[in-house]
Amino acid sequence: MINVDLSVAAALRKSGGIVNLMPMGDSIHFGANTKQEPFTLLTLTDDQRFAIERAKKYALEQSIQNALSKQAAQLHQQDLNTIKRNQALILLSRIYVGSISFEIGEEEIRKTFSPFGPIKSVALSWDTVLQKHKGFAFVEFEVPEAASLALEQMNGYTLAGRNLKVGRPSNAPQTAALEAELRAESSTKPRVYIASVHPELTESDIQTVFEAFGKVNSCSLYPDPKCPGRHRGFGYIDFESEEAAIAAVSSMNCFDLAGQQLRVGRAITPKGVPLPFELNANKGLNTISTNPVSTSAVAFAAASISAKVMTLSAEEMSSSSLNGVSEYNILFLFFYLTFHVIYCILFTTDLYIYLRAWVYSCEVSVVLMQIYG
Repeated sequence: MINVDLSVAAALRKSGGIVNLMPMGDSIHFGANTKQEPFTLLTLTDDQRFAIERAKKYALEQSIQNALSKQAAQLHQQDLNTIKRNQALILLSRIYVGSISFEIGEEEIRKTFSPFGPIKSVALSWDTVLQKHKGFAFVEFEVPEAASLALEQMNGYTLAGRNLKVGRPSNAPQTAALEAELRAESSTKPRVYIASVHPELTESDIQTVFEAFGKVNSCSLYPDPKCPGRHRGFGYIDFESEEAAIAAVSSMNCFDLAGQQLRVGRAITPKGVPLPFELNANKGLNTISTNPVSTSAVAFAAASISAKVMTLSAEEMSSSSLNGVSEYNILFLFFYLTFHVIYCILFTTDLYIYLRAWVYSCEVSVVLMQIYG
C-alpha cells in the first residue's frame, strides 16, 4: 500500500496536474476531463460462492456453540451455588447442647427442643465404660430457623436442675457469615418462620391472626405426609412489608395461641428454596440438580436453532449445482444431531425434553428429504 499526503493530492487535483503514484509507471489523472469508470462488484465464481456459504455456516455454528457453552457454564455455576447454599442450610440446622443432667435422656432432649421445629436427630454422647452419656449432645433440626430460635431462647435454660449451654458445634465452620448471607438473600421479601402451631389450627386461622400486623401475601404450613389433612406444626408467612414482619416477630414470639406458645422468628431459608429435609428426601445433598425451567429453555432453544440452521443450509445448497452438496448436508445433519443428543444427556434428565428434541430432529430430516426429493 502507498501512503499519499492528502494535502499534496488535493493541491494537485485543483491544478489538474498528473502525479505518478504507481510503481509500474501508470498515471492517476485529476481534473475536469478525467474519465471515471463506474464502480462495479466482481462476479464471484461458484467455488467462491460455495466458500462464502461455508464460512457463513461455520460462523453461525460457532456462534450457536458459544452461546450454548456460555449458557451451560452459567447453569453449572448456578448449580454450584445451589449446592453451597444447601450445605449452609444443613450446617445452620445443627446445634450443640451441653451441661445436660445425667438423669436426662434423648427423649427428654427431643421433647424440650421440639417446640422450635421438627427435629431430625439427637446425637447424645455415650460413655461405654460408665454406661451413661457424657453430658452433651448434638441436635439437628429439619429447618435452620428452628436451630436459630433454639440458640436465642434455650442457652441458659434450666433443665433438671442444670443450666443448658446451647451453641454452634465447635468443629463446624463459622456459620455467622453463612446465616447473614442467607438472611440478606431472603430480606427482599419479608418472611417469617412460625413453629409450635396447634394441630387444630389451619393456614386460614394463622393468616387471620397475623394480618393484624400487615398484609399477608401467603401463609403455608407444611403438611404431614403420615396424616393427610394435617400439618406438622411449622410453616412460613410472607408479608407485604418489612415493618409488618418485624412487628409480627416481636409481638407473636412465645404468644399463647390455642394453648401452645408460638415460636416466631425471621426466616433464613429464601422462598422457593428446598428445605434440608426436602433435599435429603430427593437424591441427597451432593447431587447437582439442574433448574428444570432453564434447562428446558436451553434444550428447546438448541433444538430450534439447529432446525433453522439445517433447514437454511438445505435450501441454499439445493439451489446450486455444486458437487458434494449431499455429502456436506449429511455431515452437517450428523454434527447437529450428535451435538444435541450429547447436550441433552449432559444437561437434562427430563424425558419430555428428550422427546421434543427428537421431534425437532425428525422435522429437520423431513425438510431435507422434501428438498432433495
